[in-house]
Amino acid sequence: MYAQALGALLGLIACLYGYVHGDILLIGKGPLETTSALELFCGYTLYPLCILIFLLSIILHLLKYQENIQSLQSINKYLTHITVVIGLLGCKYYFIVPGLLILYSFYMPVLFEADYKNREEQLKKQSEAQSLLNKNFSKHTIVKLLDISYEELEKIELQMKI
Repeated sequence: MYAQALGALLGLIACLYGYVHGDILLIGKGPLETTSALELFCGYTLYPLCILIFLLSIILHLLKYQENIQSLQSINKYLTHITVVIGLLGCKYYFIVPGLLILYSFYMPVLFEADYKNREEQLKKQSEAQSLLNKNFSKHTIVKLLDISYEELEKIELQMKI
């Protein structure tokens, strides 16, 4: 949730830069005949959405140990995606870094899911090898049962002695 909060704050800065640079317009800040509906829509929705995403990330962090926050998490997911889409439409490339930080908690575990599974599998094999070594199984049997190398088994054995 820290990445989401930081992304929301950087999104606020990108909104301010978009206002100053002229990418996002409000009524009265520019010529109305050249202002598109998208610029007006983004101008009036992006800044409040960034504030809302920042507050939601803080609330979710404070309530992370509570069990009944599923509805708040689903609202957070929906609003973060909408904020990033509106931010990319309104602020254009100034909102790329804030958008990545806002969506970090949703997509980084998906990208590294295979690494997490491999690590869990290695830890499971290591604990099984330790328990088999404690039960005085032969090294050859452990290597065949767990499909690990003799070098890995030696490392596990040295870790147990330390």
